[in-house]
Amino acid sequence: MSAWLSGTMRAFEFSGPNELTWVEAEIPAAGPSYALVRVEALGICGTDVHLFTGSSSYLRLGLTEYPFRPGHEFCGEVVAVGDDVRGIGIGDRVVGQPFLPCKICRVCMSGRMNLCPNRGEQGVRGTEPGAAAQYVRVPAENLAVVPRSLVPAEALLAESSVTALSSVVKGGVEPGKRVAVIGSGTIGLLATQLAAGMGAVVDTIGIDDGLRLAVECGASSVFHPDEAPFDAYDVVIEAAGAPGSLGLALRLAGPGGTITQTSIPGSASTDVQASLMVAKGLTIVSVLGGIEHLQSAVDLIARGVIVPRRLIDSVREWSGAEQAFADLMAGGLARPKIVLSVGV
Repeated sequence: MSAWLSGTMRAFEFSGPNELTWVEAEIPAAGPSYALVRVEALGICGTDVHLFTGSSSYLRLGLTEYPFRPGHEFCGEVVAVGDDVRGIGIGDRVVGQPFLPCKICRVCMSGRMNLCPNRGEQGVRGTEPGAAAQYVRVPAENLAVVPRSLVPAEALLAESSVTALSSVVKGGVEPGKRVAVIGSGTIGLLATQLAAGMGAVVDTIGIDDGLRLAVECGASSVFHPDEAPFDAYDVVIEAAGAPGSLGLALRLAGPGGTITQTSIPGSASTDVQASLMVAKGLTIVSVLGGIEHLQSAVDLIARGVIVPRRLIDSVREWSGAEQAFADLMAGGLARPKIVLSVGV
């Protein structure tokens, strides 16, 4: 095992709803299958905001409890590895994905570890501390090496990208297909970039300034929900999570079309006409992450198919984390993502 760091580090945690607390924490202990990563950049997304405010379903269901350390989107440099680690070395710049399956249940044994009912999600669900710290311990198998040509603030978007990538793969997006993306937040814009990059004709449907960004990301047209054409699309990617979005997706999909339910709605869907599923012969698939796509997402960023800067509003010093959360909750940002530059 390489020399593992010891001592304390600076970190922040959510100590209660709308309460962010700075703490001195122990650098995580060594483990044979783990890597210790010096965090360079930390992304903040809607999941973090829901955990911060207390509105996350994980908190309501008791799957996560205050206080805990968030942080599931990060990029950093490996400073130590355990004896069993292969393929990841000291000095590698890496990004990670947060899923921590049990690996012994029927679901895991079937190969669907992202659906493990006993899973943790680092910095999100369970007790494993996230990357809102100077150092984070991560299972080496959850890491992907990042080319040095990519800056950390952009490379960390690989974690968000795996969900969007899974949605276009499961949806069967191909050159020439007509694709509707519902939602112009981070996942919707990433899905727009990916589908357009694959040669599809993409329309993005939303209600906010993100529609302007969708054009930057490759959308052929943008619509408000009441303007989009019905029965027109081969693939519909639902990435908004609004109560009426699934009902809208059923109306937008053409005969034989596929809908990928990519968002996790915070409340029950409304206006869902089940008869449309049968009458149009629709296929509906769900997407929960896309842990198998992490290295592919890194490669797509490196190739310029995914352009993270189109989604990043600002890169800020992490000492301003409280203000970053306040700005995200207030809305009105030019772009949906804030990245914190983590100092050592």
